[in-house]
Amino acid sequence: MRKLSAAVLAGALLLSVTACGASGDAGNSTPSSTSPTNSASSSPEASYVAPTVAPKPGKTVGDQTALDTVKVTQVDGGAKEPKVEFPTPLPDNAKTGAKLVTEGSGAALKVGQQLTLHIAQYDGTTGKVLTGADYSTAQKQLFTEQVFSGGLEDVYAVLQTAKVGSDIAFFVPKSLSQATEQLWVLHVAAAGEAPPAPKKATAAETAKLKAAGDLPTVKFASDGKPTITIPKGKDAPTDLVVDVLKEGTGKAATATTKVTAKYLGVNWDKGEKFDSSYDRSPDTSEFGLDQVIAGWTQGLTGLKEGTQVVLTIPQALAYGDNPPSAAASGPLVFVVELVKVP
Repeated sequence: MRKLSAAVLAGALLLSVTACGASGDAGNSTPSSTSPTNSASSSPEASYVAPTVAPKPGKTVGDQTALDTVKVTQVDGGAKEPKVEFPTPLPDNAKTGAKLVTEGSGAALKVGQQLTLHIAQYDGTTGKVLTGADYSTAQKQLFTEQVFSGGLEDVYAVLQTAKVGSDIAFFVPKSLSQATEQLWVLHVAAAGEAPPAPKKATAAETAKLKAAGDLPTVKFASDGKPTITIPKGKDAPTDLVVDVLKEGTGKAATATTKVTAKYLGVNWDKGEKFDSSYDRSPDTSEFGLDQVIAGWTQGLTGLKEGTQVVLTIPQALAYGDNPPSAAASGPLVFVVELVKVP
């Protein structure tokens, strides 16, 4: 249920940088783990420090030392991975920087739109395509400051000057990748109106869905482990549904509270389990409600210690278009027990 870490390049914006840490031959890369906890440890002197003030929009933003000699040639108008040329190794003392390397001919991008991006990623030492990189798979991301935080601030600033069809080169220093220097080329394939954000269903709406048999049901075994059953032939609700099974009597959680909980998560489409604290020892997990997917933050905020709840979470409030695994894709359902709310 943890969101893909913003500390590793804005989390859900495709693969985390550390999941693409090793290089391979172009066209012959092998995907590596996309676990949100799969990150290299960093020494204090190598840590990335986010800017305190957002950079101003521009066609070149940040350190250009590693980008001045980068040459990008589009292939089939960006439909295929571009031809990218740069001297290796890229400087190991350069800082983050972004540059508009190909001027698009489409409409100007607007903050708040949904962008369709194709991203090429290269090892700055060898020049080879990073293992796990996949230019062919489009990444749909909201064009907002929040999404492009945690390391992508320079990219966000350059995108504000770009048009559909543009290419942006982005240098990723070792302090940010925690692996090796990297070069990314982001191609903006399309931009359009963002889909409406799901809302949290009201208590009356939740009761109506439950009475109609449109919500998952939960049974607890004698050992306390739950089983979730998805209603057959039913579409997942379009909004976040918070179905309280048992009301707690303890302290209420806030959006930033670090809670202790037990949980089981399944996908709506197949009812397939993809995560469960009950399978581990101890069977509880501790996490801040500001460190998890939006459906958890919104769904658990305000609930009291001791509450048992079923969260039916639309894709947009779960892992979006970039799930950590196939089983964790689409709408998700969790049963959560709030064991401790300090």
